Amino acid sequence: MSHARQNPLDSRQLNAFASLARTGSFAETARELFLTHSAISHSIKALEREVGCRLLNRLGKKIELTAAGEGFLLHVQDGLKGLALAREYVEQYKEWGCPRLRIGAGTALCQRLFPLVLTQLRQQFPRMLVSARTVRASEMAACLAAGELEIIVAPALLHAPEQEFTPLFESTLQIVVSAKHRWAVDGSVPFKEIPKEPCFLPDKTHATRRVIDQYFAADKVVLNGVAEIDNLDVIRETLKHGIGMSILPDWLVKEDLAAGALVGFPPGRRRLRQSWGFLRSVGRPITSIESSFQILCAEAVKSLQSNI
Repeated sequence: MSHARQNPLDSRQLNAFASLARTGSFAETARELFLTHSAISHSIKALEREVGCRLLNRLGKKIELTAAGEGFLLHVQDGLKGLALAREYVEQYKEWGCPRLRIGAGTALCQRLFPLVLTQLRQQFPRMLVSARTVRASEMAACLAAGELEIIVAPALLHAPEQEFTPLFESTLQIVVSAKHRWAVDGSVPFKEIPKEPCFLPDKTHATRRVIDQYFAADKVVLNGVAEIDNLDVIRETLKHGIGMSILPDWLVKEDLAAGALVGFPPGRRRLRQSWGFLRSVGRPITSIESSFQILCAEAVKSLQSNI
């Protein structure tokens, strides 16, 4: 079967081969690719002729990759991923040459960071097509993997191996109570009262919750969580009614602290800090509009953190 030709491989044949390797069935692959069983069979045979090597063994209705097929599959998967990234890169110019940006962040940061950044970005790219959305922590990895978003502004703890993390800023977390709370009136937080005080916490999927849990676990303190809320602004507003406490980032509560509606205290002798930055899929080329977005975010964060 070997020959010396080096023709470019057909991406449709490669896609059929990768699908067949995953499903193990010609019939299932045909259904998945909306083709006939015969078309898939001819495609695989043509691919084997082109590479000059048997890639799979047919065992009735099932298939089994040969040793060569298993090694070939690894390169095919990388190649198909590269082609998908190339298509995604070009698609941002499909709308009459308009660049596209799809970004996401948690609700609280999205509301505070994106309005200013997108206004300035629009001035640089007047024909820009932009999509900005709030993303829950549990959805972030899937949104990047599926290509639904190019960049997500998120805490560092959400960084997965298939994603790259570029630091943007660090925030300090503090115990926050209403100005009417007894701790605010006394001007201090008795350490022994912290485990007893009703505490409004971010839900367990939230990266801020993980930072909080790790911090207090080191001091063998178990917080008295009375509610788990995935929106930090809802927690902030709840505290103003004078009941309980929470641990929140400084940029979230700075205006309420300045207005005297809320009062903040250090959570202990050690500082409690959290890193935030940009999440992107590993290996995906960055566009000029994405680079500008990151630069503008860095400038906007200075305003977000001013007077803290």
